[in-house]
Amino acid sequence: MSANVEQFVAHLSASQGRLMAYIFSLVPKLQDAQDVFQQTSLVLWRKYDQFDSSRDFLTWACGVASYEVRNYQRAASRDRHCFNDALLQTLADERLAGETRSQQRDLALEECVKRLRATDRELIEKAYSGQRALPELAAEMGRAVQTIYNRLNLIRCKLVECVDRSSAEQGVAS
Repeated sequence: MSANVEQFVAHLSASQGRLMAYIFSLVPKLQDAQDVFQQTSLVLWRKYDQFDSSRDFLTWACGVASYEVRNYQRAASRDRHCFNDALLQTLADERLAGETRSQQRDLALEECVKRLRATDRELIEKAYSGQRALPELAAEMGRAVQTIYNRLNLIRCKLVECVDRSSAEQGVAS
């Protein structure tokens, strides 16, 4: 497999869920959204040589998807439940802006988790790994279940404050 193919597959795989969510926010029927996603994927592959790797792949992919959604809407325009182009563009822009905010908040969360004390970071990792239930974790740590719940709640509050503060510093709306 060539490096170009591998890069495309890596980009699309990493962005697939968010790209589908973007399309689904503009095309309300799941089957239609899946069809638009498939068409968008084909167009992305055909145009991948035009992709500027210094840019964000998801942003580029959402731009391509917005055109594919408009093409779908034109083809389905006989249905009285279709949005006009202006509304569709507004929805697409808002969804992309929301996705960008979400990505920035995800990055802020990663940084905030790194700033936690090692014991708190370890507790978060164990609690959210899905490998064991909290009562099991509490028993393993020799702590009461309520103590674990209370500590996790405090850590979550710290993380929310840290992410909000980081987002405010970057000018990202919640």
